[in-house]
Amino acid sequence: MIQRGTLARRLAAMISGGFALIWVLAVVATAIVLGAEQEETLDSELQETAGILHTVLGNAYRQGLADPDTDFLEVLVGEAGGLDEALVFALVDSAGTILLISPGAQEDDLPAGPLLEGYSRTDAHAFYTTPPDDGGLSLQFGDPLAERREAYLDSFYAFIVPMLALLPLAFLLVSRIARSALRPLEQLAAEIEQRGDARLDPIDGSGQLKELRKITARLNGFMNRLSQALEGERTFATNAAHELRSPVAVALAQVQRLRIETKDPDALDRIDRLEAALQRMRRLVARLLQLARAEAGIGPAQAPQDVGQLLAQIVDEMATVPARGERLQVTLPDAPVMSAIDPDAFAIIATNLLENALQHAPDDTPISVRLTTDGALSITNKGAVIAPDELNRLTQRFHSRDGRGSGFGLGLYISERIARQSGGDLALNSPSSGQETGFEAVFRLPLDCSDFAVSTAVAR
Repeated sequence: MIQRGTLARRLAAMISGGFALIWVLAVVATAIVLGAEQEETLDSELQETAGILHTVLGNAYRQGLADPDTDFLEVLVGEAGGLDEALVFALVDSAGTILLISPGAQEDDLPAGPLLEGYSRTDAHAFYTTPPDDGGLSLQFGDPLAERREAYLDSFYAFIVPMLALLPLAFLLVSRIARSALRPLEQLAAEIEQRGDARLDPIDGSGQLKELRKITARLNGFMNRLSQALEGERTFATNAAHELRSPVAVALAQVQRLRIETKDPDALDRIDRLEAALQRMRRLVARLLQLARAEAGIGPAQAPQDVGQLLAQIVDEMATVPARGERLQVTLPDAPVMSAIDPDAFAIIATNLLENALQHAPDDTPISVRLTTDGALSITNKGAVIAPDELNRLTQRFHSRDGRGSGFGLGLYISERIARQSGGDLALNSPSSGQETGFEAVFRLPLDCSDFAVSTAVAR
Protein backbone atom coordinates (compact mmCIF):
# COMPACT_ATOMS: atom_id res chain seq x y z
CA MET A 1 0.00 0.00 0.00
CA ILE A 2 1.33 3.42 -0.95
CA GLN A 3 1.73 5.76 2.03
CA ARG A 4 0.23 9.22 2.01
CA GLY A 5 2.55 12.04 1.04
CA THR A 6 4.98 9.80 -0.90
CA LEU A 7 6.28 10.46 -4.40
CA ALA A 8 4.86 7.10 -5.50
CA ARG A 9 1.39 8.11 -4.34
CA ARG A 10 1.70 11.50 -6.05
CA LEU A 11 2.85 9.86 -9.27
CA ALA A 12 0.08 7.24 -9.11
CA ALA A 13 -2.55 9.89 -8.40
CA MET A 14 -1.41 12.14 -11.25
CA ILE A 15 -1.23 9.31 -13.78
CA SER A 16 -4.57 7.94 -12.61
CA GLY A 17 -6.07 11.44 -12.86
CA GLY A 18 -4.81 11.76 -16.42
CA PHE A 19 -6.14 8.32 -17.22
CA ALA A 20 -9.51 9.23 -15.70
CA LEU A 21 -9.67 12.41 -17.81
CA ILE A 22 -8.92 10.43 -20.96
CA TRP A 23 -11.50 7.86 -19.83
CA VAL A 24 -14.17 10.56 -19.41
CA LEU A 25 -13.38 12.03 -22.83
CA ALA A 26 -13.49 8.55 -24.36
CA VAL A 27 -16.84 7.81 -22.71
CA VAL A 28 -18.30 11.13 -23.92
CA ALA A 29 -17.03 10.54 -27.45
CA THR A 30 -18.32 6.97 -27.40
CA ALA A 31 -21.72 8.12 -26.13
CA ILE A 32 -21.97 10.64 -28.96
CA VAL A 33 -20.86 8.14 -31.60
CA LEU A 34 -23.12 5.45 -30.14
CA GLY A 35 -26.11 7.78 -30.24
CA ALA A 36 -25.40 8.83 -33.82
CA GLU A 37 -24.83 5.28 -35.02
CA GLN A 38 -27.93 4.02 -33.25
CA GLU A 39 -30.04 6.81 -34.72
CA GLU A 40 -28.70 6.01 -38.17
CA THR A 41 -29.46 2.31 -37.73
CA LEU A 42 -32.96 2.91 -36.38
CA ASP A 43 -33.72 5.42 -39.15
CA SER A 44 -32.60 2.85 -41.70
CA GLU A 45 -34.83 0.21 -40.10
CA LEU A 46 -37.68 2.75 -39.96
CA GLN A 47 -37.33 3.44 -43.68
CA GLU A 48 -37.13 -0.27 -44.55
CA THR A 49 -40.16 -1.14 -42.43
CA ALA A 50 -42.13 1.81 -43.83
CA GLY A 51 -41.40 0.59 -47.36
CA ILE A 52 -42.65 -2.92 -46.62
CA LEU A 53 -45.71 -1.67 -44.78
CA HIS A 54 -46.44 0.83 -47.57
CA THR A 55 -46.64 -2.01 -50.08
CA VAL A 56 -48.80 -4.18 -47.81
CA LEU A 57 -51.26 -1.41 -46.89
CA GLY A 58 -51.43 -0.05 -50.42
CA ASN A 59 -52.31 -3.44 -51.85
CA ALA A 60 -54.79 -4.11 -49.06
CA TYR A 61 -56.49 -0.77 -49.62
CA ARG A 62 -56.85 -1.28 -53.38
CA GLN A 63 -58.20 -4.79 -52.91
CA GLY A 64 -60.77 -3.57 -50.43
CA LEU A 65 -59.32 -5.60 -47.57
CA ALA A 66 -58.87 -2.57 -45.37
CA ASP A 67 -62.42 -1.33 -45.28
CA PRO A 68 -63.97 -0.44 -41.93
CA ASP A 69 -65.59 -3.87 -41.63
CA THR A 70 -62.29 -5.71 -41.97
CA ASP A 71 -59.65 -6.08 -39.24
CA PHE A 72 -56.75 -5.08 -41.42
CA LEU A 73 -54.28 -5.61 -38.54
CA GLU A 74 -54.79 -9.30 -38.96
CA VAL A 75 -53.80 -8.82 -42.59
CA LEU A 76 -50.65 -6.98 -41.41
CA VAL A 77 -49.76 -9.72 -39.00
CA GLY A 78 -50.00 -12.27 -41.74
CA GLU A 79 -48.34 -10.17 -44.44
CA ALA A 80 -45.70 -8.12 -42.56
CA GLY A 81 -44.87 -10.42 -39.64
CA GLY A 82 -46.53 -8.38 -36.89
CA LEU A 83 -46.20 -4.79 -35.69
CA ASP A 84 -45.76 -3.15 -32.30
CA GLU A 85 -48.99 -1.53 -31.16
CA ALA A 86 -46.96 1.50 -30.04
CA LEU A 87 -46.08 2.23 -33.67
CA VAL A 88 -48.03 4.93 -35.53
CA PHE A 89 -48.66 4.68 -39.25
CA ALA A 90 -51.07 6.22 -41.70
CA LEU A 91 -51.79 5.68 -45.39
CA VAL A 92 -52.51 8.98 -47.13
CA ASP A 93 -53.26 10.00 -50.66
CA SER A 94 -51.63 12.75 -52.69
CA ALA A 95 -53.98 15.35 -51.23
CA GLY A 96 -52.96 14.43 -47.69
CA THR A 97 -56.19 12.67 -46.85
CA ILE A 98 -55.74 9.91 -44.29
CA LEU A 99 -57.07 6.69 -45.77
CA LEU A 100 -55.91 4.27 -43.05
CA ILE A 101 -54.46 4.92 -39.60
CA SER A 102 -53.12 2.54 -36.96
CA PRO A 103 -55.45 1.54 -34.09
CA GLY A 104 -55.26 3.86 -31.09
CA ALA A 105 -53.51 6.59 -33.06
CA GLN A 106 -54.96 10.02 -33.61
CA GLU A 107 -54.48 12.41 -36.43
CA ASP A 108 -52.69 14.74 -34.02
CA ASP A 109 -49.97 12.10 -33.55
CA LEU A 110 -48.91 12.51 -37.19
CA PRO A 111 -46.46 15.18 -38.38
CA ALA A 112 -48.19 18.52 -38.95
CA GLY A 113 -48.02 20.43 -42.17
CA PRO A 114 -47.85 19.39 -45.80
CA LEU A 115 -46.94 15.85 -46.73
CA LEU A 116 -43.18 15.71 -47.33
CA GLU A 117 -41.12 12.71 -48.25
CA GLY A 118 -38.36 11.69 -45.80
CA TYR A 119 -37.73 11.92 -42.07
CA SER A 120 -39.57 14.11 -39.57
CA ARG A 121 -40.28 14.16 -35.84
CA THR A 122 -43.02 14.92 -33.40
CA ASP A 123 -42.78 15.12 -29.63
CA ALA A 124 -43.33 11.37 -29.30
CA HIS A 125 -42.26 9.74 -32.58
CA ALA A 126 -39.69 9.70 -35.33
CA PHE A 127 -41.46 9.43 -38.70
CA TYR A 128 -40.52 8.41 -42.18
CA THR A 129 -42.79 9.32 -45.11
CA THR A 130 -42.42 7.11 -48.18
CA PRO A 131 -42.51 8.37 -51.75
CA PRO A 132 -45.95 7.98 -53.39
CA ASP A 133 -46.51 4.73 -55.25
CA ASP A 134 -48.06 4.40 -58.70
CA GLY A 135 -51.48 5.06 -57.21
CA GLY A 136 -50.32 8.25 -55.45
CA LEU A 137 -50.46 6.67 -51.97
CA SER A 138 -47.80 7.43 -49.33
CA LEU A 139 -47.20 5.97 -45.90
CA GLN A 140 -46.22 7.89 -42.75
CA PHE A 141 -44.60 5.45 -40.34
CA GLY A 142 -43.57 6.47 -36.81
CA ASP A 143 -41.22 4.86 -34.26
CA PRO A 144 -41.69 5.86 -30.56
CA LEU A 145 -38.84 8.09 -29.31
CA ALA A 146 -39.20 6.59 -25.80
CA GLU A 147 -38.25 3.18 -27.14
CA ARG A 148 -35.27 4.71 -28.93
CA ARG A 149 -34.10 6.36 -25.71
CA GLU A 150 -34.57 3.12 -23.78
CA ALA A 151 -32.59 1.20 -26.38
CA TYR A 152 -29.84 3.85 -26.28
CA LEU A 153 -29.63 3.77 -22.48
CA ASP A 154 -29.48 -0.03 -22.45
CA SER A 155 -26.60 0.06 -24.92
CA PHE A 156 -24.83 2.85 -23.03
CA TYR A 157 -25.13 1.07 -19.67
CA ALA A 158 -23.85 -2.14 -21.20
CA PHE A 159 -20.79 -0.15 -22.28
CA ILE A 160 -20.24 2.08 -19.23
CA VAL A 161 -20.46 -0.56 -16.46
CA PRO A 162 -17.41 -2.56 -17.60
CA MET A 163 -15.60 0.71 -18.26
CA LEU A 164 -16.24 1.88 -14.67
CA ALA A 165 -14.56 -1.27 -13.38
CA LEU A 166 -11.42 -0.20 -15.23
CA LEU A 167 -10.87 2.86 -13.01
CA PRO A 168 -9.96 1.10 -9.72
CA LEU A 169 -8.07 -1.56 -11.64
CA ALA A 170 -6.13 1.14 -13.46
CA PHE A 171 -5.30 2.91 -10.17
CA LEU A 172 -4.03 -0.32 -8.60
CA LEU A 173 -1.97 -1.10 -11.68
CA VAL A 174 -0.52 2.42 -11.84
CA SER A 175 0.27 2.31 -8.10
CA ARG A 176 2.16 -0.94 -8.54
CA ILE A 177 4.01 0.41 -11.55
CA ALA A 178 4.86 3.63 -9.65
CA ARG A 179 6.29 1.66 -6.73
CA SER A 180 8.39 -0.45 -9.07
CA ALA A 181 9.55 2.57 -11.06
CA LEU A 182 10.56 4.48 -7.91
CA ARG A 183 12.34 1.57 -6.22
CA PRO A 184 15.78 2.80 -7.40
CA LEU A 185 14.99 6.15 -5.76
CA GLU A 186 14.11 4.38 -2.50
CA GLN A 187 17.41 2.49 -2.68
CA LEU A 188 19.28 5.76 -3.16
CA ALA A 189 17.41 7.25 -0.18
CA ALA A 190 18.42 4.24 1.93
CA GLU A 191 22.06 4.71 0.93
CA ILE A 192 21.89 8.40 1.83
CA GLU A 193 20.25 7.61 5.18
CA GLN A 194 23.21 5.38 6.09
CA ARG A 195 25.59 8.30 5.59
CA GLY A 196 26.46 10.67 8.38
CA ASP A 197 29.38 12.60 9.82
CA ALA A 198 30.96 9.24 10.74
CA ARG A 199 30.40 7.76 7.27
CA LEU A 200 30.82 9.87 4.15
CA ASP A 201 32.08 7.28 1.66
CA PRO A 202 30.84 7.69 -1.95
CA ILE A 203 27.65 5.98 -3.12
CA ASP A 204 28.10 3.47 -5.94
CA GLY A 205 26.03 4.73 -8.87
CA SER A 206 27.19 2.23 -11.51
CA GLY A 207 23.87 0.36 -11.64
CA GLN A 208 21.61 3.39 -11.32
CA LEU A 209 19.39 5.06 -13.90
CA LYS A 210 20.79 8.01 -15.84
CA GLU A 211 18.90 10.65 -13.85
CA LEU A 212 19.88 9.10 -10.51
CA ARG A 213 23.51 8.81 -11.57
CA LYS A 214 23.62 12.60 -11.97
CA ILE A 215 22.14 13.09 -8.49
CA THR A 216 24.53 10.53 -7.00
CA ALA A 217 27.53 12.18 -8.67
CA ARG A 218 26.57 15.60 -7.25
CA LEU A 219 25.92 14.05 -3.83
CA ASN A 220 29.26 12.22 -3.83
CA GLY A 221 31.02 15.47 -4.68
CA PHE A 222 29.24 17.24 -1.84
CA MET A 223 30.08 14.45 0.64
CA ASN A 224 33.70 14.49 -0.49
CA ARG A 225 33.97 18.22 0.17
CA LEU A 226 32.15 17.81 3.49
CA SER A 227 34.44 14.95 4.48
CA GLN A 228 37.51 17.05 3.74
CA ALA A 229 36.12 19.94 5.76
CA LEU A 230 35.24 17.71 8.70
CA GLU A 231 38.59 15.96 8.55
CA GLY A 232 40.34 19.33 8.55
CA GLU A 233 38.30 20.44 11.54
CA ARG A 234 39.01 17.22 13.43
CA THR A 235 42.70 17.37 12.62
CA PHE A 236 42.92 20.97 13.78
CA ALA A 237 41.04 20.25 17.03
CA THR A 238 43.17 17.17 17.74
CA ASN A 239 46.46 18.88 16.98
CA ALA A 240 45.49 21.98 18.92
CA ALA A 241 44.46 19.91 21.93
CA HIS A 242 47.67 17.88 21.85
CA GLU A 243 49.77 21.00 21.49
CA LEU A 244 48.02 22.63 24.42
CA ARG A 245 48.33 19.72 26.84
CA SER A 246 52.02 20.20 27.59
CA PRO A 247 52.01 24.02 27.97
CA VAL A 248 48.97 23.84 30.22
CA ALA A 249 50.56 21.12 32.37
CA VAL A 250 53.78 23.12 32.62
CA ALA A 251 51.88 26.27 33.53
CA LEU A 252 49.92 24.43 36.23
CA ALA A 253 53.14 23.04 37.66
CA GLN A 254 54.69 26.51 37.76
CA VAL A 255 51.58 28.00 39.39
CA GLN A 256 51.56 25.29 42.06
CA ARG A 257 55.25 25.94 42.70
CA LEU A 258 54.56 29.65 43.02
CA ARG A 259 51.91 28.93 45.61
CA ILE A 260 54.45 27.06 47.72
CA GLU A 261 57.08 29.80 47.43
CA THR A 262 54.73 32.79 47.86
CA LYS A 263 53.59 34.06 51.26
CA ASP A 264 51.87 37.27 50.10
CA PRO A 265 48.06 36.86 50.56
CA ASP A 266 47.27 39.08 47.58
CA ALA A 267 49.60 37.11 45.36
CA LEU A 268 48.14 33.82 46.59
CA ASP A 269 44.66 35.03 45.63
CA ARG A 270 45.83 35.84 42.11
CA ILE A 271 47.61 32.51 41.91
CA ASP A 272 44.39 30.69 42.89
CA ARG A 273 42.46 32.46 40.13
CA LEU A 274 45.20 31.68 37.65
CA GLU A 275 45.23 28.03 38.67
CA ALA A 276 41.42 27.82 38.33
CA ALA A 277 41.68 29.25 34.81
CA LEU A 278 44.43 26.77 33.91
CA GLN A 279 42.41 23.88 35.36
CA ARG A 280 39.46 24.94 33.23
CA MET A 281 41.71 25.07 30.18
CA ARG A 282 43.03 21.59 31.03
CA ARG A 283 39.48 20.24 31.15
CA LEU A 284 38.65 21.95 27.85
CA VAL A 285 41.70 20.35 26.23
CA ALA A 286 40.57 16.97 27.54
CA ARG A 287 37.07 17.56 26.16
CA LEU A 288 38.48 18.54 22.76
CA LEU A 289 40.51 15.34 22.65
CA GLN A 290 37.40 13.35 23.57
CA LEU A 291 35.43 15.18 20.87
CA ALA A 292 38.09 14.36 18.28
CA ARG A 293 37.97 10.69 19.24
CA ALA A 294 34.17 10.67 19.18
CA GLU A 295 34.07 12.20 15.72
CA ALA A 296 36.69 9.72 14.53
CA GLY A 297 34.24 6.89 15.24
CA ILE A 298 35.39 5.43 18.57
CA GLY A 299 32.85 3.09 20.14
CA PRO A 300 32.82 -0.57 19.07
CA ALA A 301 35.39 -3.09 20.26
CA GLN A 302 36.89 -6.15 18.64
CA ALA A 303 35.92 -8.34 21.62
CA PRO A 304 33.52 -8.04 24.58
CA GLN A 305 34.85 -6.33 27.74
CA ASP A 306 33.82 -6.65 31.40
CA VAL A 307 32.48 -3.15 31.93
CA GLY A 308 31.95 -3.89 35.64
CA GLN A 309 35.70 -3.93 36.22
CA LEU A 310 36.16 -0.85 34.04
CA LEU A 311 33.51 1.06 36.01
CA ALA A 312 35.11 0.06 39.32
CA GLN A 313 38.48 1.44 38.14
CA ILE A 314 36.90 4.68 36.96
CA VAL A 315 35.08 5.19 40.26
CA ASP A 316 38.25 4.40 42.26
CA GLU A 317 40.18 6.98 40.25
CA MET A 318 37.53 9.64 40.86
CA ALA A 319 37.36 8.72 44.53
CA THR A 320 40.99 9.78 45.00
CA VAL A 321 39.50 13.24 45.51
CA PRO A 322 37.90 12.86 48.97
CA ALA A 323 35.13 15.37 48.32
CA ARG A 324 34.01 13.25 45.36
CA GLY A 325 34.61 9.80 46.78
CA GLU A 326 32.35 10.43 49.77
CA ARG A 327 29.41 11.29 47.49
CA LEU A 328 29.60 8.29 45.14
CA GLN A 329 27.28 5.41 46.03
CA VAL A 330 28.21 2.55 43.71
CA THR A 331 26.26 -0.67 43.12
CA LEU A 332 27.93 -3.29 40.92
CA PRO A 333 26.64 -6.76 40.00
CA ASP A 334 28.41 -9.88 41.27
CA ALA A 335 28.64 -11.40 37.77
CA PRO A 336 30.68 -9.91 34.91
CA VAL A 337 28.83 -7.65 32.47
CA MET A 338 30.31 -8.28 29.02
CA SER A 339 29.83 -5.61 26.38
CA ALA A 340 31.20 -5.09 22.88
CA ILE A 341 32.33 -1.52 23.58
CA ASP A 342 35.79 -0.05 23.39
CA PRO A 343 37.24 0.40 26.94
CA ASP A 344 38.30 3.99 26.21
CA ALA A 345 34.84 4.75 24.83
CA PHE A 346 33.18 3.38 27.96
CA ALA A 347 35.61 5.32 30.16
CA ILE A 348 34.77 8.58 28.35
CA ILE A 349 31.02 8.03 28.72
CA ALA A 350 31.15 6.96 32.36
CA THR A 351 33.55 9.77 33.35
CA ASN A 352 31.51 12.44 31.58
CA LEU A 353 28.25 11.25 33.14
CA LEU A 354 29.83 11.15 36.62
CA GLU A 355 31.35 14.62 36.22
CA ASN A 356 28.03 15.98 34.94
CA ALA A 357 26.22 14.56 37.99
CA LEU A 358 28.82 15.92 40.43
CA GLN A 359 28.81 19.34 38.78
CA HIS A 360 25.04 19.91 38.67
CA ALA A 361 23.92 18.17 41.88
CA PRO A 362 23.55 20.24 45.05
CA ASP A 363 26.68 20.24 47.21
CA ASP A 364 27.17 17.25 49.52
CA THR A 365 24.25 15.29 47.97
CA PRO A 366 24.91 11.63 47.01
CA ILE A 367 25.44 10.42 43.46
CA SER A 368 23.99 6.98 42.77
CA VAL A 369 25.97 4.81 40.32
CA ARG A 370 24.34 1.50 39.41
CA LEU A 371 25.28 -1.14 36.83
CA THR A 372 22.88 -4.02 36.20
CA THR A 373 23.51 -7.43 34.67
CA ASP A 374 21.46 -6.52 31.60
CA GLY A 375 23.97 -3.80 30.70
CA ALA A 376 22.26 -0.66 32.01
CA LEU A 377 24.50 1.96 33.64
CA SER A 378 22.43 4.54 35.52
CA ILE A 379 23.87 7.62 37.23
CA THR A 380 21.41 9.58 39.35
CA ASN A 381 21.79 12.87 41.22
CA LYS A 382 19.55 15.19 43.21
CA GLY A 383 18.27 18.45 41.85
CA ALA A 384 15.30 20.29 40.43
CA VAL A 385 13.23 18.79 37.64
CA ILE A 386 14.41 19.76 34.13
CA ALA A 387 11.75 20.74 31.59
CA PRO A 388 11.28 18.26 28.71
CA ASP A 389 12.34 20.73 25.98
CA GLU A 390 15.47 21.59 27.93
CA LEU A 391 16.13 17.90 28.56
CA ASN A 392 16.08 17.24 24.81
CA ARG A 393 18.69 19.97 24.22
CA LEU A 394 21.21 18.66 26.73
CA THR A 395 22.88 16.38 24.19
CA GLN A 396 23.32 19.21 21.68
CA ARG A 397 26.81 20.42 20.98
CA PHE A 398 27.99 23.30 23.21
CA HIS A 399 24.62 23.49 24.99
CA SER A 400 25.10 24.28 28.68
CA ARG A 401 22.17 23.83 31.05
CA ASP A 402 22.97 26.82 33.25
CA GLY A 403 25.73 29.23 34.03
CA ARG A 404 27.01 27.50 37.16
CA GLY A 405 30.17 25.42 37.31
CA SER A 406 32.77 25.12 34.56
CA GLY A 407 31.00 23.05 31.94
CA PHE A 408 31.51 23.49 28.21
CA GLY A 409 28.32 21.86 26.88
CA LEU A 410 30.30 18.97 25.41
CA GLY A 411 30.17 16.15 27.97
CA LEU A 412 26.65 14.85 27.24
CA TYR A 413 27.05 15.51 23.52
CA ILE A 414 30.21 13.39 23.40
CA SER A 415 28.64 10.68 25.57
CA GLU A 416 25.51 10.43 23.42
CA ARG A 417 27.54 10.28 20.21
CA ILE A 418 29.90 7.56 21.44
CA ALA A 419 26.97 5.61 22.91
CA ARG A 420 25.24 5.62 19.54
CA GLN A 421 28.43 4.67 17.67
CA SER A 422 29.02 1.75 20.01
CA GLY A 423 25.54 0.33 19.33
CA GLY A 424 24.16 1.42 22.71
CA ASP A 425 21.74 4.10 23.78
CA LEU A 426 21.89 7.05 26.18
CA ALA A 427 18.63 8.24 27.76
CA LEU A 428 18.19 11.28 30.02
CA ASN A 429 15.34 11.38 32.52
CA SER A 430 14.08 14.08 34.84
CA PRO A 431 12.74 13.43 37.39
CA SER A 432 14.71 10.28 38.16
CA SER A 433 12.98 6.92 37.87
CA GLY A 434 10.67 6.42 40.85
CA GLN A 435 11.39 9.93 42.19
CA GLU A 436 9.69 13.31 42.02
CA THR A 437 12.90 15.28 41.47
CA GLY A 438 16.44 14.72 40.32
CA PHE A 439 18.23 13.85 37.09
CA GLU A 440 19.13 10.43 35.71
CA ALA A 441 21.35 9.35 32.82
CA VAL A 442 20.93 5.73 31.66
CA PHE A 443 23.44 4.23 29.26
CA ARG A 444 22.32 0.88 27.83
CA LEU A 445 25.41 -0.91 26.60
CA PRO A 446 25.65 -3.21 23.58
CA LEU A 447 25.89 -6.69 25.11
CA ASP A 448 26.63 -8.97 22.14
CA CYS A 449 28.61 -9.04 18.94
CA SER A 450 25.57 -8.46 16.74
CA ASP A 451 25.26 -4.92 18.15
CA PHE A 452 28.97 -4.52 17.53
CA ALA A 453 28.64 -5.63 13.91
CA VAL A 454 25.85 -3.17 13.23
CA SER A 455 27.64 -0.24 14.83
CA THR A 456 30.86 -1.07 12.98
CA ALA A 457 29.03 -1.01 9.65
CA VAL A 458 27.57 2.40 10.47
CA ALA A 459 30.88 3.83 11.65
CA ARG A 460 32.80 2.85 8.54
